[in-house]
Amino acid sequence: MEKTHGGCHGHYVRGICIYGTGDLKWLFNSSCVFANKFELRTYPLTVECLELRHRQRTLSQSEVEVEPNWYF
Repeated sequence: MEKTHGGCHGHYVRGICIYGTGDLKWLFNSSCVFANKFELRTYPLTVECLELRHRQRTLSQSEVEVEPNWYF
């Protein structure tokens, strides 16, 4: 991952990047559906932002009428 997005902006554990808030722009622009690893205790904002982004992308592609209570 390091070479692909300019480095880890969280921290490394055993050579694996734990994504931090500084990685959000890259994660948002990525066409990948999956990303690995996150720590909710260490970077809660990162996980919350990704969850919100995923929800918005999913609702924007809905083929049924979106109900207001589906949004946060």
